[in-house]
Amino acid sequence: MRIDATNEDNGVVLHLDGKVIGDGVPQFKQTIEEWLDLGIDWLIIDLAKVPLMDSSALGTVIAAFLKLREKDGKLVLLNAQKSILDVLAITKLNSLFEVYDDMQAALEAVNS
Repeated sequence: MRIDATNEDNGVVLHLDGKVIGDGVPQFKQTIEEWLDLGIDWLIIDLAKVPLMDSSALGTVIAAFLKLREKDGKLVLLNAQKSILDVLAITKLNSLFEVYDDMQAALEAVNS
């Protein structure tokens, strides 16, 4: 799995590439924690190239969501593939996360 970050004003867009499972989850968690420690107000996680996330990865996303929400920040998901959307629906996390198919809409959501 590869992670590229784009810093935008008071937040960051993480572009993930590959399955976020097993040995890749600690890197994913560390990357998110580093950005949170820098004091970002929002996070967009771009899942366009992520065919699969395991429960540990979802736990990392939930933890980041809660940390950002504590300080009135926001986390949204972008370009989630069907397999990810299915997991979100089954776990009822689709009611927790906003999911966008368009970067501009995601940016507007985190900056509102």
